[in-house]
Amino acid sequence: MNGIFTVITAICATTLICTLVSNFVSDGSTKKIINLVLGAFIICSLIVPVKNALTQFDVNISEYETADDLTATDDELYNKEILNSTKENLEKSLTDILLQNSIKINDGKIILALTDENSIIISSISIYISKEYMQYTDLISEIVLQNFGVMPNIMTE
Repeated sequence: MNGIFTVITAICATTLICTLVSNFVSDGSTKKIINLVLGAFIICSLIVPVKNALTQFDVNISEYETADDLTATDDELYNKEILNSTKENLEKSLTDILLQNSIKINDGKIILALTDENSIIISSISIYISKEYMQYTDLISEIVLQNFGVMPNIMTE
């Protein structure tokens, strides 16, 4: 859009300059030479902005997402909210269950997935512990496996 504005501005400015210059010249032979020079000036001043506008114009529309790609359905938004809420609740439960067993974790991340039957499964559990709780990795694994049914990835920070 900026390229089109530049072209229109150049056309208007060139026309104004040519009109002013041609009004100041009254002699017949001088006016013909001035008109020839002004004509060349007009052509050059029109070609350059048009060329610049065309080089900036990108025809590759396939890079841009369509409205269908950007618009989420109500079901997708609802499923996303359910997954986020479930994830937060499970992460809080993970922290609380381990805390009940006197194990304080730095962070616990749970990755959920939605199956074709609209059920939620736990893909993986990552637990971040400090070095002082490194001796409890077997106990942590056993507690998480017993309560969540998934073997956790335990990482020391």
